[in-house]
Amino acid sequence: MRAARVRPTSPEGTPYGFPGNVAPSSAIEIHDDVPKPQISKPGELLVQVKASTVYKDNLEWNELYPPSHATLGNDFSGIVVAIHDSEQDFHVGDHVYGMTHANRGGAWAEYAIVTTEEAVKKPDNLSWEEAAAIPGSALTADQALFRHVGLETTAAGNGGQKRVLITGAAGGIGTFLVQFAALAGHHVVAASSSNEQNESFLRSIGAHEVVDYKDFGALDKVDVVVDSVGFQVLADCWNVVKQDGGTLLSFDACSWGYREAHKEQGISKGKEGVRALYMIAEPSRDSMARITEHVEKGNIKGRVAKTVSLNDVREAYESAHSRGLGHGKIVVLI
Repeated sequence: MRAARVRPTSPEGTPYGFPGNVAPSSAIEIHDDVPKPQISKPGELLVQVKASTVYKDNLEWNELYPPSHATLGNDFSGIVVAIHDSEQDFHVGDHVYGMTHANRGGAWAEYAIVTTEEAVKKPDNLSWEEAAAIPGSALTADQALFRHVGLETTAAGNGGQKRVLITGAAGGIGTFLVQFAALAGHHVVAASSSNEQNESFLRSIGAHEVVDYKDFGALDKVDVVVDSVGFQVLADCWNVVKQDGGTLLSFDACSWGYREAHKEQGISKGKEGVRALYMIAEPSRDSMARITEHVEKGNIKGRVAKTVSLNDVREAYESAHSRGLGHGKIVVLI
């Protein structure tokens, strides 16, 4: 079968690895002779992949670097073509979508093994492309807000409303964060690099306030910050979150270890009162059930910025780092 894989070593034979020797995009190669995966245990499904997506930081994932070639791609939509004999919840022919675990990937291929925890049945009102554009970003948003931060899923009217700042709000994950927090009844402050470009869009999906990063100093303090940008934006967030009982969560790959780094540098005034969290999204049928319910009600949809073929994934990965793609995902049609 055809698959896009990452070469495990440089041309000189040096093994790639994170963080010291991250593979460049040139290490992504198309292979035509990859063995078709086979179901080997209960809980596995073989899916004919119809579409996947491009993550801009995928080559920075530590889980990517096993001894042999890794197949990228975590989001998927497709058709179940084989099941384990013990399977009862899924059947051959089911249309499914979801996200594979970070340590496996596998969706940039004609066929992929996924588990029953990673897949749910695709709503009929989603195309293959729209379905693939949802899981990874939506799962991250759902788990950040409701599992890790612990926000109420129905805050309106019960006194559980929080003031929530979301950075990177116009990005792939940020848009779901804005929508889920607003749908749950929280007051959403959406931050991006350009109000001129993004304010109308962000308000249209539920933001109550929209702010440019350079205007953080004028913000009233927030109960929760969910950061998807990292770097200087994350550093500035310490001054925005309430310093007595506030929560700051980041999941950007570059933010790994930010809590420990601040401890090593000495905790400045107020930071000892902030709950600082880092997370990596995991496959979850419970999360996907909530997401699918929103899809079926028309509350959210999969936004596709552009589609590419499997042959063009290397160029697509490079373009994912650039701006100007709009409010959506790069989808790979398999």
